[in-house]
Amino acid sequence: MHFSARTVKLNYRGGEPTIMSKFNIRCMQLDELKAFYERIVRDFSQGEYAPYSIAYQLLQENLQKAMIFCKGDQDLAYAVCTDSHDNNYVLISLFAVFKEYRGQGIGSEFMKRLQLIYKDKQALLVEVERPDHAKTQEERDFRRRRIEFYEKSGFYLIEDVDYTIWDIPMHLMSLPLVATKDTINQEIKGSMHELYLSLMGEALIHKMKFSS
Repeated sequence: MHFSARTVKLNYRGGEPTIMSKFNIRCMQLDELKAFYERIVRDFSQGEYAPYSIAYQLLQENLQKAMIFCKGDQDLAYAVCTDSHDNNYVLISLFAVFKEYRGQGIGSEFMKRLQLIYKDKQALLVEVERPDHAKTQEERDFRRRRIEFYEKSGFYLIEDVDYTIWDIPMHLMSLPLVATKDTINQEIKGSMHELYLSLMGEALIHKMKFSS
């Protein structure tokens, strides 16, 4: 699958939009996963990503989709999404810009494109590690910056939800698309359970839990 995307800046002198840069989104092929998995291990804390064998199986069975954001032949960022469940919620499990391209607005542009791709879905969902559970100030600041990035992209922090995955305390954030905030807040527990049940099955679903 291949999606086209572009950044447009208005040229006020001529009144016509001019193309400043052109991007593409493509689906990751299975034979690319090994190289990308090395990046995943560097970009995320242990427990935030599945073992390689499981990640491969989820992509192979189309239970998850990995998308690459690129400019021409140059890969810039990647995202792993669960987007095919009947409940029409999209869980973005992993989202990262290559280290060498961070701070250039790539992540924001990628997220805008994902919003367009999934505009007919109920909402986008993300899990973010809680800053108050960080072990160091550096880690705490990093987690706060991640939350701030999603907030700038239109996500809101779902309040009063005590949530853990693989025993790691998380915040849940959502960007409403078709659904309203009230609907998302009412459905979040059931929707997350359904999404993870499809990914982990009955044997491991207990690793995803709400305490309140």
